[in-house]
Amino acid sequence: MALFRATENGVKAKFAPDDAQTLASLATEVAALLAGREEYAGDPALDRLLPSAYRDSDEDAAEFRRFTEQELCDDKVASAVSMARTLSASPVDGVVRVQLDQPTAISWLRSLTDIRLVLAIRIGIDDEGKPPRLADRDQFMFAVYNWLGAMQWTLVKAVDR
Repeated sequence: MALFRATENGVKAKFAPDDAQTLASLATEVAALLAGREEYAGDPALDRLLPSAYRDSDEDAAEFRRFTEQELCDDKVASAVSMARTLSASPVDGVVRVQLDQPTAISWLRSLTDIRLVLAIRIGIDDEGKPPRLADRDQFMFAVYNWLGAMQWTLVKAVDR
């Protein structure tokens, strides 16, 4: 697992090539979901990524969404694409090295959250982080969800220094 460490210029980490490819793929999938949100309307993952600002008023929620959704989606897509691009670097000495400045590290935190939200919806994790009885395929996704959470925690700690 990639462990982020604080540096004078931000944070850095080393990824095994397969780990980098997995994370890049997940980021790309989230970017595609957000960029094609009209095509994927009704997908519960979109409801988690773009929650309603006014749960008690559809009219107010629609108005708020009209003014904020495009920019929010553009930012989320740009962050996810940037993450995927960074992770697609060629390995050197068997690892993909990542160096992030502070703003980019914060962007990665947001993207990791988005990826985890989508995975949580896909496998049915509840608000307390507990999954239902999982099929074999979903057990793998739950392991990835936990892997991303541990990675995210090391990034939070590195950014906070």
